[in-house]
Amino acid sequence: MSSYSPPSVPQSSPPAPSTDRRRARGRKRPSFRRSWWTAFIGFFLLCAGWALAGPYDASPDEAQHIMRAAGVARGEFAPKPEAADMGTGAFQNIPKSLVRANCWYFQPATSAACAKAPGGDQQVERVATRAGRYNPVYYAVVGWPLNPWPNWVGVTLARLLNAAAVAALLASAAYSAVAWTRHRVMAAGVLAAVTPMTIHLAGSVNPNSVEIAAGAALFAALIPTLLDPEAPLRRAAMVQIGIAGSVLCTLRALGPLWCLVILAVMLIPAKRDRIRQLLRSGAFRWAALAIFVAALAGAAWTVVMRVAELGALATPPPMTFAQGIRQEVVVRWPEYVIQMIGVPSWLDTYLPGTAYHLWLLALGCLLLLALACGRWVDRWRMFAIFAAAFGATTLSDVIGAPKYGFVAQGRYMLPVMVGLPILAAFVLGLRNVLSEARSASLVRTFALLLLPLQLAFLAYTMIRWQSGVGTAITYTPLNPLAGTWHPPAGSATALLAATVGCLLLGVWAWAGSRPLPGARTAAPEAVGQTV
Repeated sequence: MSSYSPPSVPQSSPPAPSTDRRRARGRKRPSFRRSWWTAFIGFFLLCAGWALAGPYDASPDEAQHIMRAAGVARGEFAPKPEAADMGTGAFQNIPKSLVRANCWYFQPATSAACAKAPGGDQQVERVATRAGRYNPVYYAVVGWPLNPWPNWVGVTLARLLNAAAVAALLASAAYSAVAWTRHRVMAAGVLAAVTPMTIHLAGSVNPNSVEIAAGAALFAALIPTLLDPEAPLRRAAMVQIGIAGSVLCTLRALGPLWCLVILAVMLIPAKRDRIRQLLRSGAFRWAALAIFVAALAGAAWTVVMRVAELGALATPPPMTFAQGIRQEVVVRWPEYVIQMIGVPSWLDTYLPGTAYHLWLLALGCLLLLALACGRWVDRWRMFAIFAAAFGATTLSDVIGAPKYGFVAQGRYMLPVMVGLPILAAFVLGLRNVLSEARSASLVRTFALLLLPLQLAFLAYTMIRWQSGVGTAITYTPLNPLAGTWHPPAGSATALLAATVGCLLLGVWAWAGSRPLPGARTAAPEAVGQTV
């Protein structure tokens, strides 16, 4: 009896190993095009909304930075340090139409309609600016449109160049959070770290915004590189570390100190095996060299140009060291926190308290869970970030208070503090506090909560600029499309750009938080067994 055998079916040949590896990489992380570019365009449009919405001198000291940028664009890189403005700064030769008085700042009930817009007069005038001694690198990048177009065209282009630089750094931080570690909950930290104050500064001519974004990009590259045992060393991460660290060291006087703080917090303590791998990496050595050279050059510029020199007050407040510490901790620390979230315009526009409560709720969710479920080394790093930022600011402010008064602001600490929610979110993933599915849910919840808040901060600040916001007993129509002043591009254009940017960032958060194939679908029954 003969046995029956079915006809053979031709089998397709298995894919080449290189094809398998490429497909596996594609499943493990979002593509560069889908993640980096989505985040970049989203952040750029959100920043552009602020750039298009604001009047001239919209953020703290923007006019001072515009004068410095216009002077650098004319070749005045290192003017003589003089007591030009409030006992500091230098003189710059700039187009006359960029010299405009601010008649509405510190007066939230007054709209920007009283101010004179930049009119295009190219006649050169010698003016004093408090930013006249600052490092010229940033101003050379953003300032070139101001001399050929000393009007709204040049100012808007300079703002958009600043927005593009900030968006590129923030997009790099966002890409690091979803592509260089399997712990996708780190994306929630990025969403919480990029506060409305950062975006507000990014929509103006102000190096502080690029400094904050560089801190975020540096933290986001260092965290998976140094702390994730499953993450390999990546050349792209080394490049990002080198660029972000160099930018941070270059922009402002405190940049080298902040960069040193970030590197120390991330490296101490460090695993010996990972340090050996880094030292054998040529890309890391080049990145370290770039940061060292940038820090040395930045510190030398600060010393030679006396950048940190301030003008003394005519009648300094009598205050002991103990009184100064009490004033800082009791009164100013809470104000620093609110300022880091966002007090737009010239620190004269406070949103309804609910906006700050919601942002603090998101931050508290990350920080408290990370402190409770992390290891001691995780707690040490989070405490060190807080202590370095608040401690250095408090100490310098108290020492200088008898001569200069209290001058610190919350935004000055953001280049370091921006790393706290990013690190806390990473700890939640590293210590298996949340499953992959729940991590994705947390990221998406943060997107649904925080991105509309970004729009709320912009809309309310537009009301302040266009109509003024009255006191508690004065009714102010909450309409960002109305008012006695409107931006040249139109109020609707600014809101539309920011709305599209938030939608794209929501797309990035949704796609980047998607659980990896084969990941856990449930959190461990006892977190204590895994931490």
